[in-house]
Order: sequence, then C-alpha cells, then structure tokens
Amino acid sequence: MASFVTGFDIGSSSVKGVVCTRKKDGTLAVLSAFSQPSAGIRKGVMVDVEEATCVLRDTVLDVEKVSRRAMHNTFVNVSSEHSRARISRGIAAVARADQVIQQDDVDRVLQASKAVKLAPNYLVLHNITREFFVDDVGDISDPVGMLGSRLEVSTLIVEAFAPQVNLLVKNLERVGIRVGGLIFNPLAAARAVLTKRQKDLGVLMIDIGFGTTTMAIFEENKVLHTKCLPIGSGHITSDIAIGLKISFDAAEKLKVRFGCALAKEISRKETVKLAEVETGNTGEVPRRFIAEIIEARLQEVLELIQSELKSVGRAVQLPAGIVVTGAGAKLPGIAELVKQELKLTAQIGFPILSGFEIQNPAHQELMDDPAFSTAVGLALWGNAEGGRPHEGIGMVMQLLKNLMP
Repeated sequence: MASFVTGFDIGSSSVKGVVCTRKKDGTLAVLSAFSQPSAGIRKGVMVDVEEATCVLRDTVLDVEKVSRRAMHNTFVNVSSEHSRARISRGIAAVARADQVIQQDDVDRVLQASKAVKLAPNYLVLHNITREFFVDDVGDISDPVGMLGSRLEVSTLIVEAFAPQVNLLVKNLERVGIRVGGLIFNPLAAARAVLTKRQKDLGVLMIDIGFGTTTMAIFEENKVLHTKCLPIGSGHITSDIAIGLKISFDAAEKLKVRFGCALAKEISRKETVKLAEVETGNTGEVPRRFIAEIIEARLQEVLELIQSELKSVGRAVQLPAGIVVTGAGAKLPGIAELVKQELKLTAQIGFPILSGFEIQNPAHQELMDDPAFSTAVGLALWGNAEGGRPHEGIGMVMQLLKNLMP
C-alpha cells in the first residue's frame, strides 16, 4: 500500500500543496501539485473560520480525486507573528557506571531541554537539536558511545500561540485532513531552498509571503535564529492601492506586471496606463513611482531583518549570504535591493527538486517557483519524518482533546 506525504502551505493569499507517495529509494513521486486562492487567513492566522473551512473543504475534494488517502499524512505550515524562538539548554548525568553514553541519556537530556517556562497559552512546536556537549566539549552531533560523566544539549525551541494552532488543526481535521506535522514556516522553506553547504557556511533565508515575511539563520548546519514578521507583499499591494487611489485587485496586477524593487532601475519617462489593470480608469502613473512605493515598504522589512541579524551578532557575517524566496521574491530587482540594504550577497531561492520524481510537466512548472518553497519543504520534511507523527503534533492534539467539550 502506497505511503502518502502531503505538504500543505496555507497562506493569506493562496493555498498550495504537493501530494506525493514515498518510494523505496527515499524519493517522492509527485501525484499532484496545486495552488488556489485562499480566504479567511490573515498574517498566517485563521480569522474567518467559515471562509477558511470552505476553501480547505474544496481543496480536499479536489485532492481526493487523486486518492482518498492523499490527505491522511499532511504536513502543514505555521506562520504567525506570535510564534517565537529561543535557545534552550538541557543537562543530565550519564547513568552508566562505566560512563558510556547511551540513547536513554540522550533522550533524558533532550527532555530536560524542554523544561522551559512557557508563556500562558503557548506550546512547544519544535525542539531542534543544535549540538551536544560531553563534559563541556561541544560541537558533537551524536554522543552515543562516547565516554563522559555529564551530557548537555543546546536546542532551538520554537513556541506557538496554542489557541491559533488548535483552531487551525481543529478545522483541518473537520474537513478530513489528518495532520502528520506542524512545521514553522521558515524551517519548511529553508529545507526546500538551502543546500547543506550554505547552512554550513552561514546563510540567511528570507521568505516573503503575502501576509508575513519569515526568516531563518543557519550556521555550521545549525539553526541559529528564526523569526516571523507581520509584513508581507500584500502590504506592498495596499500601499500601491492607497498611493494611486485604485482598487486592491488593480494594485496587485500593477505590482505583478509592472513592479520593481529598485526605483533607480526604472526610467523617469516610463509610464503605465491604469486602464491596463482597471477597467474604466483613464489615468497614467510613472512606473518609477510604483517602484518607489515598493522599495519603501521592502526597506522597512529589511530594516527589521537587519535588527534581527544584529540581535544574534550576525550582521554582515554570513559567508553564504542571503537566499530570498516566497512569492514576493519574484519582484524584479529584489535580490539587488537586499544586497544593497543588508550588505551581503543575495540570490533568489528556488525549490531544490532533486528529491522528487515529477512526471507531469504542469506539476514541474508549479513546483519550480519560489512561491512553492514552503509547500515543497513541507513534503520533504514529512518524508524525512518517515511517516511518524511530528513531535509537536502530539502536544497539539492533546491540547485539543482537553479543550473539546
């Protein structure tokens, strides 16, 4: 019987997914890739349950045409400004008299690292191992079999606001989606677009979504820091709509068709007829003015990212530079703007599809897009889990059980 893995990226603007079966050689055979407009989601949070549920139900009905079991092991992104990350430390004495470290010692020290004081209504979404220490000697990835009297671990804990997560899981389950894992958005996107070499050298990944911008910093193949900012490309669209006094839909078309992240790249003489994006509008606008609006908002986002880099002491100190992904990464000139503002090399991040067998050219075209990074990363994460429920999902489901009447 085929083993399914589905990556399900629930965004503010669209819902994207990759439905796969796991092959014996560890690769994923793609059965379906899809993208459809979203509703009821704002800044990564479900704000209108009825609207969001309708979208999810329609998606499930379409996916079930591929297989009725296609949504039975679904890995879903969590992207909210209320999610936060911090470094934790666990310490345990080695149990055996001969001081040989065993797996149960590792399990105990990892459990000890979870013993952190959480804010009310928060849960641990991830507890990611960064490195082990044996008698104060660090940078150890697997201490089993080593000799020592004391074992320590450094982990990155990602916390999420429980009521938001519970609402999401409850409504996913209601429409027939069985959640196999909840993954913090930047960690999923990073899995799709970053190479091991980049993570070893030190790299910043920026995922510009419609409602949020998420980031993750890696160094020595360890997650150093991650963050979700409540500003995305949708805010650029709003700025254009307000600045030009046009509808939001027209502003989105204008951004996609004529937008640029670097105003200096656009000639002052170039104009855009608004009739091309809004019927009945006879006005004209300088294309450079549109670019100035876009650049101003992106500079605000990059200032916030620079502050995060400084907070962890990594400003201008990442040899592999910056990888920009997400739908917002498709704006012309954005890599140059990021390089200019953050003083690091920058490139656009496309999903690395070597772990997939894709026979349908339409699926290939959809997935080979920065907008699909999170969906692809979620499928890869699910494949790495080997079908086992992710560590965060057990806590979420227990919370749900406790909250249900």
